[in-house]
Amino acid sequence: MSQRLRFYDLRLSRLPAAIGLCQGDTLQLANYINAAQERLITAKEAGDAGWYGSWAEVRYNISRQNPYITTDRHIARLEMMDVCGNPIPLNNQFAEYLQFGAGRQPHHWANGGRGCGFWTNNIQAYTRNEVVTFWDLLPGGQTVRLFAANNADLDGAHRVLLQGLDQNGSVVYSTDQGNNIVGVFVTLASPFADSPVQFSRITGIQKDVTAGPVQFFQVDSSGNQVDLHYLDPGETTALYRRYYLNHLPPNCCWRGTTNPCQQPVLGPQFVQVSAMAKLELIPVTTDTDYTLIQSKEAIINECEAIRYMGMDNESAQMMAKSKHNDAIRLLIGEMTHRLGKNTPVISFKPFGSATLERKKIGLQI
Repeated sequence: MSQRLRFYDLRLSRLPAAIGLCQGDTLQLANYINAAQERLITAKEAGDAGWYGSWAEVRYNISRQNPYITTDRHIARLEMMDVCGNPIPLNNQFAEYLQFGAGRQPHHWANGGRGCGFWTNNIQAYTRNEVVTFWDLLPGGQTVRLFAANNADLDGAHRVLLQGLDQNGSVVYSTDQGNNIVGVFVTLASPFADSPVQFSRITGIQKDVTAGPVQFFQVDSSGNQVDLHYLDPGETTALYRRYYLNHLPPNCCWRGTTNPCQQPVLGPQFVQVSAMAKLELIPVTTDTDYTLIQSKEAIINECEAIRYMGMDNESAQMMAKSKHNDAIRLLIGEMTHRLGKNTPVISFKPFGSATLERKKIGLQI
């Protein structure tokens, strides 16, 4: 039966007995399951796309004035992109530094006097450094304002550590319980809590586990409040992938219409970008948490492999290797079951709908 695998399903399976634990050992079971998932996801056999259930199609509305995509913690990386119905190249950070290459982007390109074909044929995406906020700080010193969505987090015990540079460009230091630390702690309070210093750059965020999400805003000296970031309840640190899109069109081009540059619903300054994303592992902690690996038996076998690895004898190490190989075989089998073995990933048709036989260049026997 097809279902989305949960921590609860694994806890009630044969997993606890297989690794010598009880069903109520929630913490130890979660540690085993999370370790097993990490080992399977990063196994070389996983390939580029990963195992079944570890990818998803996502969409972003991108502004031409700020042509960046910052992914959230559920996404490890973007694998492929599509703009205006056209697949575009996705380059890594080294592409812009290749000798005799295009160089660091963006270059100065005129935005006017060019048709849609020019834009859609010249768009490229580039990976950028990882960032700690979804939106960048505006110029000038900005006070960081924190809103806790759940009143249970306003007990005076939940804090957030903000790290970065102050309005003068100096690293922010403070003292906490007699220890010198990089950054400054802000205790969540009602209706909100402001940072004691103004920041010109945020380099790190750490948060206690909270009952609800925490929203971050930047506030200038005039009291203007702008979005900065948000953290989920179980999210304790912030670090996200960022991508830059060069030569975004003024709007998406629609084929088959009298107006080849019909203005989209989003408006003339926004473009919708579709992408295939490789999902990130989110550790399970409670019964309702979903696993990224969807094969129950593969996770059980990998947990057994981890248990055998902790035993200091040769036969146990051989069993650990055998159990790991079994888990990999189960995942490969699941891919075949879900996606099919003979289903092609790509379709290459150099002559359109005509077959080689119709072109009279087929093999003759």
